[in-house]
Amino acid sequence: MRHLVILENPGYTPAQRGELLKMLRALLPVLNVRIATSHVEVDVYGEPESAKLVLEKFFGRTLDVVDITFENVESGVDRYVQLFNQERFWEAHNALETLWRSSRSPTLQGLILLAAAYVKLQEGNLDKFETLLREAVELIREDVGCVKSIEIKTAAARALLEKKPFKICL
Repeated sequence: MRHLVILENPGYTPAQRGELLKMLRALLPVLNVRIATSHVEVDVYGEPESAKLVLEKFFGRTLDVVDITFENVESGVDRYVQLFNQERFWEAHNALETLWRSSRSPTLQGLILLAAAYVKLQEGNLDKFETLLREAVELIREDVGCVKSIEIKTAAARALLEKKPFKICL
């Protein structure tokens, strides 16, 4: 079983991700760690309850636990926006995968890459963040549901300079 354990962030930054990942892997079967503004996501194998006990010693309160054994998350554009605005970018990118596979829409692919870019920012990989963000902007060509392409492109251009997440306006 694989779970995404989402915990309060007591002040970690993506720059500390490497040391945090090393420390956690000494205690748990951790696949990945992503550091958002207000939370930390720990991708871990095994029983989530025992992992939570260990993780809460480092981070504090658990905010959510998501079973990602099969990488299935609730899908759709509205769900994407909700997750994106919560800085839950890994889940956001998965929320559009099924739609994109059936439509092959460049805009949906661009939105997936936009979320993936922010995953890289949470992992402290600025070069990959910039590359994916630029690719995302090139692919986003039309409005999809509540997502307005012009607003996304403008916000993404600003994010490229600021290296900070933005919210998708509804």
